[in-house]
Amino acid sequence: MHFHQSITLVRALLTQVIAALALGLMACSAMGQDAPIPQTPRPSVVVVLAGGGAKGFAHLALLRQLEQDRIPVARIVGTSMGAVVGGLYASGISIDEIERVIGGLDPSKVALDQLNRLELPSRTRAYQQKYPVELEFGIKDGGVSFARGVSDGQRFLSLLQGLTVHVPPDVDFNDLKIPFRAVATRYRDGEMKVFAQGALHLAIRASMAAPAVFAPVEVDGETYVDGGLVANLPIEVALREGADVIVASFLGGGVDEDKTAPASHALVVANRMLDILIRQNEKRNLALLRPQDVLVQPLVKDIGFADFNRASEIVARGQQALAAVQPQLQALRAAWADQPVAQAATRLSFDQREKRIVAIQAQGHKDVSERYIQTMLSPMLDKEFSPVQAERLMDELYTSGYFDLVSYSLTQQHGDRYTLTVKVREKPYSPHFFKTTMGFSTEVDGVTQFTAGIGYRRPWVTPSGLEFSVDARMGSQSELGLGLHQPLSRDWRLEAGASWQRSDLPLYRSAIYREEAGSQKLANFSQTIRTLEAQLVYDLDRHAAIKLGRVSSGIRRSFDTAMPVGLSDRYVTDLVKYSAFKVQFQVDQLDSLSFPTRGYFWDSSVERGVSGAVYSGGRLTAKWAHSEGPHSVNLGLQLARDRVRLDCDNCRSPTQLMLGGFQNMGAYRMGQLAGDQLAHLQTTYMYRLTDGGLFNQKTYVGTVLEAGDAWYKGDAMRWRYSGTLFVAVDSKIGDIYLGAAKGSGGTYNLFLQLGRRFSF
Repeated sequence: MHFHQSITLVRALLTQVIAALALGLMACSAMGQDAPIPQTPRPSVVVVLAGGGAKGFAHLALLRQLEQDRIPVARIVGTSMGAVVGGLYASGISIDEIERVIGGLDPSKVALDQLNRLELPSRTRAYQQKYPVELEFGIKDGGVSFARGVSDGQRFLSLLQGLTVHVPPDVDFNDLKIPFRAVATRYRDGEMKVFAQGALHLAIRASMAAPAVFAPVEVDGETYVDGGLVANLPIEVALREGADVIVASFLGGGVDEDKTAPASHALVVANRMLDILIRQNEKRNLALLRPQDVLVQPLVKDIGFADFNRASEIVARGQQALAAVQPQLQALRAAWADQPVAQAATRLSFDQREKRIVAIQAQGHKDVSERYIQTMLSPMLDKEFSPVQAERLMDELYTSGYFDLVSYSLTQQHGDRYTLTVKVREKPYSPHFFKTTMGFSTEVDGVTQFTAGIGYRRPWVTPSGLEFSVDARMGSQSELGLGLHQPLSRDWRLEAGASWQRSDLPLYRSAIYREEAGSQKLANFSQTIRTLEAQLVYDLDRHAAIKLGRVSSGIRRSFDTAMPVGLSDRYVTDLVKYSAFKVQFQVDQLDSLSFPTRGYFWDSSVERGVSGAVYSGGRLTAKWAHSEGPHSVNLGLQLARDRVRLDCDNCRSPTQLMLGGFQNMGAYRMGQLAGDQLAHLQTTYMYRLTDGGLFNQKTYVGTVLEAGDAWYKGDAMRWRYSGTLFVAVDSKIGDIYLGAAKGSGGTYNLFLQLGRRFSF
C-alpha cells in the first residue's frame, strides 16, 4: 500500500515538472519574437598612426572620418607624431583643438626650445651679451660633454602636460576615452617599449625623442628615444593587441631614394643612416598587413619635419588620401550601420577635483639643491592648484639654465590636500658650464679688432647656491675676470668680482683739435682697468633690476707710439685709483639687444667717488623698438659723463667715452669722437628679408640716422651727423653686419662686424 502511494506521488511531481517546463518553453518562445536576431560580432578596429613630424597632421583627417562614420575605435597605437596626435585624441581632446593648438606652434620655440631672451633671467641675458655663441658645454667624467640633443624637448613636454592635465598622473591607458599605446625605443638595448600606463605626457614625449633632435626621456629609471627606430608604423603592436581590422595612416617614410642628398659630410650620412633604419622597419610592418586591413597613404614627402605652420594643408592632403580607401571604409561603415550610437565616454576629470598644494618635493636633482626648486615654486604653496601657473613656474625653472627637462605630478594626501612632485633632469655637463666668445671687426682706415675667449661657471658650490665664474679673453680687447654670485632669496642676490681689462685704443686728431674731418690717427695706446666691486641686486620679476654697491678701480694708460709734441703732457700715464658708490637701475624688455623688433630698454647709473682720485660718472642708455610686419623702427639715446679730476688743468681724464662705428655715429671710425662727456641720438629702420628658419637668424637691410658728439670738459659740444646703409644677420654667433656710412664734413666709413660686438 505504501509502495503504490509512493509511485502515485512521484507521478504527480513529474507531471508538475513537465508542465512547468512546457510553460517555460512557451514563454521563451513568446519572448523570442521581440528579441533581436543574433548578429555576427563586429570587428575590433585598431588605428595605427605613423611618425613623421609635422606630416602627422594628416592623421587628423583619418580620425575625423572614422568619427563622422561612427566607427568605434577599439584602440589607437602611435609612434612619435602619431603618438602625439593619437594620445591627445585618445585622452578626449577634439580633432579641431589638436589642429588648432599643435598647428599654431612656433617650431623654433616649442619644437626646438629656442628661447626668447625675455624669458631668461636678467643675469642670463647679461651673460648672453658677453657670450653670444649659444653652444654650451661642460667637462664630465674627464671628457667634454654637450647637450643630449639640438632641443631639450622641454617646451613640447610642458605643452603636452598642459593639454593632458585632465588625465590622472599614473593612469591605465585603457581607461582613456579610447585605449591607447605609445611606442618608444629603449636606449640601453634598442628594444621596443610599448607604454600602456603611467604619465601620458611622458609616454608621448618618449615616443617622439628623435635622435640628435630631441633629448632622450627617462621614465621609471629607463632612458627612451624615438619609437621610429624600431616601429615607425607599429602594425605589429596592433596585431598583438588583437586587432580584427587595422586602419593605418602611413606617412610614406623619408625622402625619395632618387632625391637623396649626396654623402657630402658626416651629418648627411648619419641622417641618411637613420632614414634607412626607419624605412626598413616600416617595410617590415607593412608586410604584416592583411587583406581586411586599411592603409591610408597621404602624399606628404615634400613636407618638412617642422612645417607646423602648414597644418591645414597637411590635413587636406590626408583627406585627399582617404578617397583611395573609401570602398574599405564603406565596408566598415556597413558593419556598424545598425549599431546604436554609443554615448560619448566621459573624459577623465582629474582637473575637476579641488586640489590644494600643501607640500613641494623634488626628484632627480644632484647638484642643484631641493630648496632652490621649492623656492622657485613657492608661489603655488598653500594655494589652489592652477595648471596655467604650474606651466609658467616650470618654464621659469627650465629657463634658469640648470635643467634640460622639468615635469611635475600631483599626489593626493587626503581630501583636497596634494603634494606637488617636481621631476628634474640636470644638464649632462652640470655643474661645470662653459661658453665661448669670438669677435672680429674692421673698418676703412680705422681700427681692426679681434678677440676670442671662454667663460666658465660653477654654480652650486654650496647648497645655498653660491656660484663661481671666470671670464678670459685675448686679443685687441683682453680680459680676466673672477666673480661670485650668492642668491639670498627668490629676488635678492649678492654679487662680487675682480677683473683686469686691457683695450688697444686709437687717438684721433679730431679728439684733440675738434676738427670735422679729423680721421688722422695720431697714436695708439693701451688702457688697462683693474676693478673690484660688490653689489646688492634686486630683481623685479625678471623685468628690471636695481643694483647698489661699491666699486674700486685703477686706470693706467700707455702709448705704443710717440705722442706729437705738446700733447704728451696732457695724457696722464700714471696709475689713477679711486673708489666710488654706484647705483644702477636697468629695465630690459627687448627681444634682441642688437637688432630688436619690439620692446624697450633703459639703463641708468650714477657713480660718486668716496676716496682716491675725485671721480664722478653717470650714464643713461635707452632704446625703444616697434615693428609692423617686416618693418621695424628703433629709437635710441645715450648720455654719459665719466670724469676723474686731476691736479693739472689741461690734463685729459684717464677714463674715456668714445663714439664711432655702427649705430654709434657710423660715419666716424671707432674712437674717432672721444671725451669725458657724450650725447648721441639714433633712429634705425630695418626691413626683414628672411625669418631665419628654425633658428630665427633673421636677415635685415636698413638705414641708421644719427646725431651726436663726444667732448672733454672745457670744449663745446658740436652736433655731428651720420647716415648708414647696412645689411645684417641677427645670428646665434653674435652680430653680423656690413655697412657704409657718410656724415657731416665729408666723413665716411665702411665697416664689417662678425660675432661679439666691440665697444669702448
